[in-house]
Amino acid sequence: MILNGISIQGYHGIRDMNIRLDSTTAIIGENGWGKSSLYNLLERVFGSSRIPCRFSPEDFRIDELRPDFREIHICFEFRERKFGHVKRSRILQQFNRYWRKGQDDFFRLYYHIDSKMVGDQIGTSHYFADQFGNFISSNLRDLRSLVKLNPVLHLKDARMGNRNKGELSDSEKKYYRNAWEKKIAELAKYLMGEGDRSEGISEETISSGLDALNYIVASYMTEYKDAKLYKYRTARDIASRPISLESLGSLQSILEGRNNSNTRKFIMIVLQKALMDARGERNLPKVCFPIFLLEDLESRLHPSYMMIFMSILEKLNAQKIIVTNSGDTLSCLPLSQIRRMVKMDDDRVIAYQLNENNFSADDLRRLTFHVRITRPMSIFARCWLLVEGETEIWLMLQLAAIMGINLQAEGIRIIEYAQCGASPLIKTAKQMGINWHLMADGDDAGQKYIKIARSHLEKNQSVKKHLTLLDDVDIEHFFYSNGFESVYRIESGYGFAQNVSKNKIIERAIHRRSKPGLAINIIEKADRLGPKGIPELIRRMFSSLIELAGGNESELEDNGPDR
Repeated sequence: MILNGISIQGYHGIRDMNIRLDSTTAIIGENGWGKSSLYNLLERVFGSSRIPCRFSPEDFRIDELRPDFREIHICFEFRERKFGHVKRSRILQQFNRYWRKGQDDFFRLYYHIDSKMVGDQIGTSHYFADQFGNFISSNLRDLRSLVKLNPVLHLKDARMGNRNKGELSDSEKKYYRNAWEKKIAELAKYLMGEGDRSEGISEETISSGLDALNYIVASYMTEYKDAKLYKYRTARDIASRPISLESLGSLQSILEGRNNSNTRKFIMIVLQKALMDARGERNLPKVCFPIFLLEDLESRLHPSYMMIFMSILEKLNAQKIIVTNSGDTLSCLPLSQIRRMVKMDDDRVIAYQLNENNFSADDLRRLTFHVRITRPMSIFARCWLLVEGETEIWLMLQLAAIMGINLQAEGIRIIEYAQCGASPLIKTAKQMGINWHLMADGDDAGQKYIKIARSHLEKNQSVKKHLTLLDDVDIEHFFYSNGFESVYRIESGYGFAQNVSKNKIIERAIHRRSKPGLAINIIEKADRLGPKGIPELIRRMFSSLIELAGGNESELEDNGPDR
């Protein structure tokens, strides 16, 4: 079975949250938005030897409006991994009385935890329910079986402890149950010591480490070892997940030492130690489907090592939940497996996710190139500023700085839409909970972009706060008419001759300098003029962006874009 969804009320700082999970789920979100609380809950319920779990006073959220109210309500929704698996699996049939068929014909079961604190006393009940929350008579044995079949393994920093020695301390040795496990642990500790030690390890040591790894895999991870070497991808799969991990080799070939660099073998050994550490003193059943929790791997691994680690991790027959701040890591996963957590002012947490079925294959391809490959960190932004091309990117980034605004620090990312199209970008932003603002030229094409963008606004959203229409045909004519005429005259070579038209001056300046080159010259003059020299329309747009990035959305107050 697989953990398909979690509902949380009143736990730590979370007033209310619902999140859907896949076989692999990447979670992103700013500090304090509920990621650590989610991990803490999963570890407490499924990662402890104490079954069922208990809560402490610190686990209850404090409601300022109801200071005496202390209640936690949790629901874990499990689903059969494959259609009809419940009817074929003797292990899953022990839960027959709890399975309920959904509208998609998959069977699900619902594990509830309700806890209430009155004074110093905490009462907690654990039970199964149907899809409507109705109680099903449950016994403790079945609850314990469910937890043991889905153990949480939190893969923490492998550098913990004494990093300069390969020997294990007495406190560490209790986790490793035979000579094979101890050998893996000692070798991993040595590899993760200060500096790069991989060059100093002999082939004999590597070979003995792989022997130990083979023994452990054969004993505890038989399904992992037989993972399929390659899964053919469709064109849509390629567009959705731009970085493929399949070419980095199979788990079987790494274990046998065939056609793999020592780096991959080292990472496999370190990963195995992390798994043993996460297991601790628990006795895990041989037939189980673990849930791996991974946090900020990019802070511990070089990007190249990170790709190898992800490749190995992908082949493990387990559910993976990954908290990351890495655009490269996200590029290894389909967009539909990314959850963007946002904490609202009332402490509700919304886990946004993208529905790829709302996008065509061409839209996915464009999004992949213009966002996930060229601007992978954009998915972490609070707000997107959508502009037509490179010239606008140069101008807006630097003009904001002149006004004392660091767009990236404010959570604002600039994305060009001329090649990708505005509609798929706006749809992506909306589904992922990212605010957006579109700036367009005043020509016919720009008017069309404004019309498309306006169609995506909700009824209560301000048009002016989301749309800026330049009051000239393009960005060059706009700046020419708003205090920067001298830049174009000088760069065109016409100087201040009076008998030359504006169009001719701009055309000649672009020919001699290029549009991005002229943008640099405009920035140079704007820097000398200061914030007051920046056109009023641009200043108002930056104010709107700051409000949108801060999560402020006013009621509908106008009938047209800012211009």
